Amino acid sequence: MACVILSLSGVVKALESLTLVYDNKMDMNAVELTTDNAVVETDAVRPRRPFRWWRKLLLGFLLLTLFIPRVDNFRITPVELIAFEHLFSLVEWEAANFPRKWIHSLINLVPGQKPTREERLELVDEYFKVARLANKEERRIEGASQLRSFKGADTSQVVPSNEYLLELLARKRELQPEAEESIEAEVGAVLATLGLQSRIGMIWPPVDIRFGEPPTLLVISPRDKIDMTGAVFLDPDIEPFERDDIEKRVFEEVNYVAYVDDLAGLATFPNMVNDLYSTRTIIRTAAHEWLHSYWFFHPFGRNYFASDEMTTLNETAATLAGNEIGDIAFERMGGDLSENARRYEVISKSDPNFTKFMRETRIEAERLLEEGQIEEAEEYMRKRQWELRLRGYYIRKLNQAYFAFRGRYADSPASISPVGEQMRELRSYVSDIGEFIDVISDVSNPAEFKALLERMRAQNASHQP
Repeated sequence: MACVILSLSGVVKALESLTLVYDNKMDMNAVELTTDNAVVETDAVRPRRPFRWWRKLLLGFLLLTLFIPRVDNFRITPVELIAFEHLFSLVEWEAANFPRKWIHSLINLVPGQKPTREERLELVDEYFKVARLANKEERRIEGASQLRSFKGADTSQVVPSNEYLLELLARKRELQPEAEESIEAEVGAVLATLGLQSRIGMIWPPVDIRFGEPPTLLVISPRDKIDMTGAVFLDPDIEPFERDDIEKRVFEEVNYVAYVDDLAGLATFPNMVNDLYSTRTIIRTAAHEWLHSYWFFHPFGRNYFASDEMTTLNETAATLAGNEIGDIAFERMGGDLSENARRYEVISKSDPNFTKFMRETRIEAERLLEEGQIEEAEEYMRKRQWELRLRGYYIRKLNQAYFAFRGRYADSPASISPVGEQMRELRSYVSDIGEFIDVISDVSNPAEFKALLERMRAQNASHQP
């Protein structure tokens, strides 16, 4: 799927091979446009292994060796040039965040420094509360500042103080390492009970997360079809009007369709996890991102980029298994799965009308595009977007790039793939989610997935009375 206006740098080649599997609420890949881019088991599960941090350090250094850019192969594309002011560097992020993780692990080796499980769970609750309060306070200050900037506004009003925000951010930084360690430990303990240890009895790769706001993703698609031909990471705090401006310039200057979308997580090392969602969603995301890292060491994950179909299989399997593992960990931590249960169902069940509307929209848009009616398809999607707004659904933009990205998740309303139902069917044929993860690990192409599903169907039928 080469795009005439897009190119890869040497850094991206390395990043794609190990780390660039990500999630928008779900995660996705930066295939052809990107510029640069452990379990902590509880004592109740097994005795603590001293030097666990060496395993994290070893894997981290292995990954970091791939983040050294090859200057002689670096080229910037027209799309990257348009978004240059907002480009997000994974190299810089790794350099800033990876050392903090293993330094904290070293500190925890000092006797008496490691809190108990009960203390950690309390710290997790406090951390998420503080993170949400800090975000709310930051938005309040931004809103007040914007009001003062309007022409005719009363400038005599006192400028909002950021003292409370600074206190919240300081407390957040203080709590963050232990909160991350706690989620890692809980998810890792669940993985251990599912039998996902390596041959030497450890979880590999280790569960390692970093809370924060992941980058946004500038998705690119041709105008004449729905196809994600590339993507560029952008800063997480890019404003809506800046997103619109970039998308407009891509359309006008290179005749491609663009959409800047948000991510809930990103499979780097440590994995980025957005900490502004609900606790249950955060734990699900941590498990989802770990699965991408785990499957990289098996045919299933190594073939993530082999085709759009393999991307969809990987993302759908990671969502299904990540949600189940996350829910087990959430309940283990004292969470109540019955609280707002409908919110966490597959969206085709929780909101069938929205799902039906979106899939009808995609089918009709694709029909128009296949007939060469590009302008008509684009106008149709704009009208459908406004219909959604009238029904109370806010989607900033509906276009080819939106469907191309979100459609890679088979359970998404933007997808018309049958993989979601097929993946749930496969799950129904195995005893637990650990077995599901194991049996799908050896799948290297869509044909093998279909053969596996047929084989499991036959085995299930043979056991029916």
